[in-house]
Amino acid sequence: MNRIRANSGKLFHELLVRCLAEQHQPTAEEIELVAGKIWHESHGARTGQPWPDVARGSDAHRQMIEAAMMALNPPALSGAALR
Repeated sequence: MNRIRANSGKLFHELLVRCLAEQHQPTAEEIELVAGKIWHESHGARTGQPWPDVARGSDAHRQMIEAAMMALNPPALSGAALR
């Protein structure tokens, strides 16, 4: 898949549709890019801190990665949630 810029809404939405409608399993890079978009829209624009500057392993980084994973693969779509 083409590289998705963290601030590119169109490509973000294309990835979201691909994951939800086509059951695409997001790659680590795709999760990272979506986490960056979530960061930018929720914190980065307010604080001015770009996503690449958020320390890996920090609470903020972990929370954004988890949010991205939930956005791209919500529990309702997983097999465990359907049982």
